[in-house]
Amino acid sequence: MRPIYWGTIWVFIGMIGWVVFSIVGGTIEGLGGERNQVIFSLVYFFGFLYILSLPVAIICEFIRWIKNRRKKSKNVESEVKRD
Repeated sequence: MRPIYWGTIWVFIGMIGWVVFSIVGGTIEGLGGERNQVIFSLVYFFGFLYILSLPVAIICEFIRWIKNRRKKSKNVESEVKRD
C-alpha cells in the first residue's frame, strides 16, 4: 500500500486517540483534581501522531515518486542504447 494511504489511516487513528484521551484526561482531572501523567502522555503521543503522520507520508510519497522517475529514465536510456 502506498505511503499516503498509511498516512491517512494514521491521521484518523491519531485524531480519534487524541480526542478520546483528551476527554478522559480532562474528566479525570476535573473530577479528581489531579493530573494523571499516563493519560496525558497518551494525549501528547496521539497528538503528535495526528499532526506528523500526514506530512511524513507526503515526504515518503515524494521520495517514492523521485525513485520511480529515475528508474523509468534509466529504463528509457537502456532501451535507447540497445537500439
